[in-house]
Amino acid sequence: MKKAWSRRTIDRLENGIIVLLVCSALFLVYQSGLVQNFAGQGAGTSGESVFTGVQNTALSRGTPVRLMVQLDDGRYGAQYDQTLVDQLYASGLSELLTDSIEAMESPRTVTQEVWQQAIAQSGPWVFYDFLYNVSFTAQSGQGEGAARFFLLTTRGGRADVVYYYNEETGDYYAGQIQDATLTLPASLDGLQPNGGQFVFEVPELAQVLAPYGILLDQPPTTTVYTAANPVASWGEAERTALLDALDFNTRALTIYESADGTVMQEGSDTLRIQEEGKIIYHASDSSQARFQALSQREKDLQIKAEEVLDLVTAGQLGEGRMFCQSIETLEDETVELTFCYLLDGAQVQLGEEGWGAQFVFSDSALTSFTICLRTYTATDRTQRALPERQAAAAVTALGQTGKELQLCYRDDDTTPEITADWTVRERS
Repeated sequence: MKKAWSRRTIDRLENGIIVLLVCSALFLVYQSGLVQNFAGQGAGTSGESVFTGVQNTALSRGTPVRLMVQLDDGRYGAQYDQTLVDQLYASGLSELLTDSIEAMESPRTVTQEVWQQAIAQSGPWVFYDFLYNVSFTAQSGQGEGAARFFLLTTRGGRADVVYYYNEETGDYYAGQIQDATLTLPASLDGLQPNGGQFVFEVPELAQVLAPYGILLDQPPTTTVYTAANPVASWGEAERTALLDALDFNTRALTIYESADGTVMQEGSDTLRIQEEGKIIYHASDSSQARFQALSQREKDLQIKAEEVLDLVTAGQLGEGRMFCQSIETLEDETVELTFCYLLDGAQVQLGEEGWGAQFVFSDSALTSFTICLRTYTATDRTQRALPERQAAAAVTALGQTGKELQLCYRDDDTTPEITADWTVRERS
């Protein structure tokens, strides 16, 4: 009896010590602010204010597709080579942009001429192109913004002004940087100029094409890719993995085959896996939403759409990437988010629609989505694009002046390989 009592006493002492250690750890975590950060991320109400600067915005999650850097000895541009762009962006240009926006005073509207004069200056600058608008939040309390292009100029070796262009509205902005410690990263010092110019700086092209296309010494060389429908080789394991990822209860499912694939229902929620590679979801109108954004704000809707997109596409895209190209409020007040595929920074025109995924939200609830699954694999072959000046001549001949010249991959599922070619894009 004495031996048993002694064991219980020891157990109680051990439990007491564990409780004490846990309480101490929780106190230290609370003091460090980590509890507030996690609470803010999950709550989406008053705790959301702990996110400052560009944290958890489309800008902080995204990567540009083109970069141009002006240094003392010339300009260096990178485009249609996403690996190179990613390396440059990760070598300090990402932090420079986000830190500059955090330190930006209240932005003012400026003219296109002011923007272009900033580019023409002799001092160093960095130009970022995200292909479509990305949203950001200024730490200084200036609210949210969105832009496709960013231009960061310097003075006396320090970051001076952030210029940005909202493609949707056509407005130019500029904000003074209130942080004297921000400078260009040392990683740029070894870059060798490659003749970078903007279209507006070349007189014979300025009246033909949109102004901010990048021209380099040599026309772009693009990779040839294979394109495949991964769903065509799916079996039971892949379907079950998708259901688990989307939190469907496999024991409560009604499953039947249709003319174009498999249909699965849990209650009034329906998931279709079509043989052509589309994953289609429709939510019940009455039950609690399976996928709920933190709020009705566009940035929260995009975060939730990207979370679901990642769940569905995990391990399926090969070397393809998905990017949010538009957020639109429809006539019935629902919000539609459209995503496109990118290969090496060039957009993929997928089928007739062109897009790779669409999500529809009613208030903050995800009511439906369609995701077109494609697997892209690089071959060992490349293709040199037609020089931009020759492509511009074709644009003129076709009566398409004033539009943006871009390389685009066309994937219509008729050939196993896809190549990039010039296309024109309407100016917003």
